[in-house]
Amino acid sequence: MTEKIMIRLTDITQDATVDQVKYWCKLLNIQPVIISRAAHVSGDQCDIIKRMAGLVGQGMRPRDAASMMVDTAVTVSPEPVKEMNLEMAKRIDSLEKAVMLLVEQNKKLAATIEAQNEVQNKKLEAIQYRLEPPKSETRMFKPWESAPKKRPQFSHLQKFWYELVDPVKLRAI
Repeated sequence: MTEKIMIRLTDITQDATVDQVKYWCKLLNIQPVIISRAAHVSGDQCDIIKRMAGLVGQGMRPRDAASMMVDTAVTVSPEPVKEMNLEMAKRIDSLEKAVMLLVEQNKKLAATIEAQNEVQNKKLEAIQYRLEPPKSETRMFKPWESAPKKRPQFSHLQKFWYELVDPVKLRAI
């Protein structure tokens, strides 16, 4: 196992305080490692921070210097990329086939659900048709009323006579 050389933040530059260097590390997305209650960075990270200190010393704002440093920084992966072996390729191929099979089954299931929904909608329409009253024009009906009663037409003398003798004849018929 190879050990990396770690440098304390206080030893990086004389021009900046530890708080400034921590701020620069934050801007540069560098994670210092804490060893014995002191923050340390690797040699490559130390070089980046020194370049940052030089740019800030020339009068550039730390945020602008950090964005410039990040744009020009080269990312090196810690492990070399290995070629895919045959077994891994077979596993990926089988997973791809399984996903495609699931997609096809999902499409079939969606089609059957849609067909079932159409059938249910038709059944609901038939039930609704049976439940609704028949559609026809409304007719206005007059309730039954008896014919208006007519008062008998008599002269004054006849009225007087019927009033004394037979008052029933004076009633309206």
